[in-house]
Amino acid sequence: MSHRNRPLTPLKLIGYIFYTLLIALIVLFTILGLSAVKIMQEVPTVDTTLINSDLNQTSTIYDQNGNLIEKVQSAEYRTMVGIEKMPKNLINAFVAMEDERFYEHIGFDPIGILASIRDSFTTGGRMRGGSTITQQLVKNTFLSGERKLQRKLTEIVMAVDIEKRLSKEQIIEAYLNRISLGQNAYGVEEAAQTYFSKSVDELNLAECAMLAAIVKSPTSYPPYFRVLTNDYNSETMYKVGQTELLGQNYILVFNDKNENRAKIVLKRMNEVGYITDSQYKEAMEVDMKTLIKPGEQKTTDITNYFMDYVQTQVVEDLMDKYGWSKEQAQETLFYGGIKIYSTINVGYQKIMEEAYENFVQILLGNIDNARAPLLVDIKPDQYNNLVDDNGNFIYLAKENLLWNDTEDIYLAPGEWQYNDAGDLLLKTKKLKAYPGYIDVMDYYTIDNQKTLVSHEVAGLPIERNDFNVKDGFLVIDKVAIDKNKDLFKTSGEYLLINGSQVSRNRKGVPQPQSAMIVLDYHTGHIHAMIGGRDVDGNRFLNRATQSSRQPGSTFKPVGVYLPALENGFTAASAIDDVPYIVGGKVWPNNWYSGYKGIHSLRYAVEQSINVSAVKVLNSVGVKRVLPYLERMGIINTEHPERDDFITASENPKVNDEYAASIALGGSTRGITPLRLTAAFGSIANEGKYLKPTSYTKVLDKDGNILLEYSPTPVQVAKPETAYIMKDILRTVVTNGLGSSAKIPNQVVAGKTGTTQNTADLWFCGFTDHLVAGTWIGSDSPKITMTKNSMIAAQLWQYVMSRIHENLSPVSEFKEPEGIVRKSVCITSGKLPGEFCAQDPRGNQVRTEIFAPGTVPTETCDVHVKVKICTESGKLANEFCPEDLCEERVMIQTTPPYDPELNGGVIPSDMQYRVPTETCDIHNAENTEPEETIDIFSPSEDPFGESNTNTSSGDIFNPSNKDDKDEDNENNNDKPQPPQVKPKEDEENTDNTGDSQSETIDVFN
Repeated sequence: MSHRNRPLTPLKLIGYIFYTLLIALIVLFTILGLSAVKIMQEVPTVDTTLINSDLNQTSTIYDQNGNLIEKVQSAEYRTMVGIEKMPKNLINAFVAMEDERFYEHIGFDPIGILASIRDSFTTGGRMRGGSTITQQLVKNTFLSGERKLQRKLTEIVMAVDIEKRLSKEQIIEAYLNRISLGQNAYGVEEAAQTYFSKSVDELNLAECAMLAAIVKSPTSYPPYFRVLTNDYNSETMYKVGQTELLGQNYILVFNDKNENRAKIVLKRMNEVGYITDSQYKEAMEVDMKTLIKPGEQKTTDITNYFMDYVQTQVVEDLMDKYGWSKEQAQETLFYGGIKIYSTINVGYQKIMEEAYENFVQILLGNIDNARAPLLVDIKPDQYNNLVDDNGNFIYLAKENLLWNDTEDIYLAPGEWQYNDAGDLLLKTKKLKAYPGYIDVMDYYTIDNQKTLVSHEVAGLPIERNDFNVKDGFLVIDKVAIDKNKDLFKTSGEYLLINGSQVSRNRKGVPQPQSAMIVLDYHTGHIHAMIGGRDVDGNRFLNRATQSSRQPGSTFKPVGVYLPALENGFTAASAIDDVPYIVGGKVWPNNWYSGYKGIHSLRYAVEQSINVSAVKVLNSVGVKRVLPYLERMGIINTEHPERDDFITASENPKVNDEYAASIALGGSTRGITPLRLTAAFGSIANEGKYLKPTSYTKVLDKDGNILLEYSPTPVQVAKPETAYIMKDILRTVVTNGLGSSAKIPNQVVAGKTGTTQNTADLWFCGFTDHLVAGTWIGSDSPKITMTKNSMIAAQLWQYVMSRIHENLSPVSEFKEPEGIVRKSVCITSGKLPGEFCAQDPRGNQVRTEIFAPGTVPTETCDVHVKVKICTESGKLANEFCPEDLCEERVMIQTTPPYDPELNGGVIPSDMQYRVPTETCDIHNAENTEPEETIDIFSPSEDPFGESNTNTSSGDIFNPSNKDDKDEDNENNNDKPQPPQVKPKEDEENTDNTGDSQSETIDVFN
């Protein structure tokens, strides 16, 4: 038998297989060895400084007292700790489960790899990883998670290299600071805070085991997991807490998998000798559910409006200081481990939060018998949709948009049809086409608190090239319909739009909305902020810093009167409240009916007189006002895109350099509450503006200063001018429209503001301690209010009175040096004349305050004594009988006011003005001359005495002495006789120069 035909015995077969495998293994290991050599040559030297330096660390925000307020929400939360702070049980728990020979191997563990292979054969299961802690550190730091041989070999080589460069303590410290432990917590310190609300050095043995149990699968083994409120089952789930994420409420439920694996960790620790039998037994008996106390990223119960703003400001300031892109600045904020020391006063913030929780009750009291909706003035059409004055939709009624309380939007017959090509033709007010998208009308509801709630609806998911407007129809191409098969469906004669594909705000936003800012004008620190009512701040509109609304009369002090007081005007300057005629129409209107006539600047501010503001602005000039607005932070010349004010250089056609914008607060874009409040702060702060800030300093993860708030005060106006403006605003509260803002034991100054049709209600004011601004209005300016700005002052008072309860009482503002007090006539703004006290309306002499050099030097020439014919009501002539003549103290203007030239408007003080006409009833033909005796004539002295010394005498002052006020001893001027015929209007001279003692007359 030949060798070739010998039978193959089982023994020989085994031999062949063995030799084949041996050769294959030799080849394999040769290849592996050569690959390893090549990889080892290509692997760069490990830079061990990167192991900790590149860790993403969680940034934190602290209040003004250094207490932690919030951890900046990002993709991961991390707080670094040193190994000396980590309990020994914690380190041993991870070593026992992940790498029990950690302290013996050189970076990789051949024994562990062989044990893994053995276990896979004996159990028939999947081979476990066999990676050491050092290898895991390499993978998490330098490599991807792909499962390839080359990546594994690179990992081993780098692990060995790291073991040569770092101690075991440094390696385990870096590993425990880097690993993911579920719920966005990275590192053991953050995990301890997340699951147990304690620091890592406070963990007990069971808690250490629970953290070590997570690392196998952070998504499967965390101590708790989140479920939606509707999915929570109290019979099968154990609730350990609750949270809110992106506006959605979740229940936190205990995870049995974590407990089971934690017990395996404890058993393994006992087997390798890390814990004793008694420790093991005691830890196993712990009810781990009771250990869980979920931590929160936000550690106080304040809203996120302030937190959102401080993050925004830090990003913006990092960009400005370092020239970074927005992405770079945000990367530092979210992952740089920076510490932001904010200016928030948690106590003030909570007071404000409480006020906004009771918003309606504070403003209206008991609402049981009030009609819905509260505070807003709505105009429903016959279908209950809310419309504006032109009949255009503001909000649809919910039932007119959504189909039978479903999510679907419906179009009724006549609003839709398909054409022959399969295109959808829509003709409905529920949808509106814009370049690039199709918008859906928003709708409203009325909640159980009688509040109007608006619900924003997003656009249809139709691409911009798939629709057009043609012949009055919105045409959606058949292509778009085919691409969105589930978007449209019919129900009888109705077309339904799938509501699940059109997002909307189901919770809605209550209207009216409101915002409030409180800041310390001495430092520029923002202490409290509300950006809206009943809405979480995070990811929502912050109306305090982002919503620009027309300020109305609240803008007058900063835009008109403060600049005017530095440009020739005084608190006593006389202004005539009579209208202009613009385009043949009377303009502007006041908030009250009619016009008051002549009054002082102080009174104009107290009563918020529109005509006065316009006249003063026109006298000063817009160009003189703009620099003040720049210095108050309202105009940003360096970054015009960051302010709300539109200058003529930005837009020559549509801008705010007009009286309607500046004097009446009807600006194009409006202004934010923060910016307006800070401007008022410059009045309170002796004329110095400080840019408002939400932080004092920002430190990097190593404690170095990244940003620090050290403002340079900008002198907006002289301290004396600011004080006079401050005092005028004080009397707005004591005597004027701001009386609702009074605070017990505190001096208060401020100004109300109401825009057209009461769309916006404002109050900005200050005490000796703080300045605050309040805005109330609907998000849609077309929804107007049923109340005026008094309720804004009322809300301001409620918050500020509680904030001031623990602040020192201050009864008056500190007066700067140089302020002069002088008696003046409040009708003319000049020194009192002999007739000012005889005004038929009462004594017109008041004590007023003045800046140095602005005290009037002229005597009142507005009050005069004239003879009136009582029969004609006009100036008496020589023929008017004496018994029909009456001497009266009246007021005269130059030129006299003529209603016929002013739209027929008759001011309320018209009856006190000198008539412009002479009596036309009595003349030489109808009046006989009366015999008169001149008692001053020496030749006809009825008493038989000579009166030669009284030839120049005065019947009202026989002693020929001036009747002077004690404050008017240098005045020898006599009142001028009345002008029967009006003079020509004199040229308007410039009174805004250096000589500020001149009195400005804005009767015209």
